[in-house]
Amino acid sequence: MFAEKTMENKTLRPLQQKSFRFGVDAYNVCSQIMKIKNEWILTRQLMRSATAVGALISESEHAQSVPDFISKRAIARKECNESKYWIALMREVEILEPSIACKLNDQAEELMRLLTAGIKTAQRNLLTTTKKGTGSK
Repeated sequence: MFAEKTMENKTLRPLQQKSFRFGVDAYNVCSQIMKIKNEWILTRQLMRSATAVGALISESEHAQSVPDFISKRAIARKECNESKYWIALMREVEILEPSIACKLNDQAEELMRLLTAGIKTAQRNLLTTTKKGTGSK
């Protein structure tokens, strides 16, 4: 399964696995809602933001610089936050069942925690590297 291995047969890191699973789960839920409830507006919004998270994380793996890495991860975190908004809205208007909304929201929350921790680490490392480069201690 892709959630565990890439096409090149490399083992994915937990953040990559979790973001991929979140995208797949959101896509599957949205596809069912589109078919069953014929609702397209909110479901497409959630589908777009949820699948963007994994794409941005994947893209950040080949960032051109540390600031580029941080930027891509920060945008992925914003997409998680946007996904949480769509999940809450869809639950409130009764498009999304509470149990499914809770599962998707929990996935988004976990991704946001992981992304925040990674961003903070990258920022600290960048600051340390910058200080070393200027001769400061």
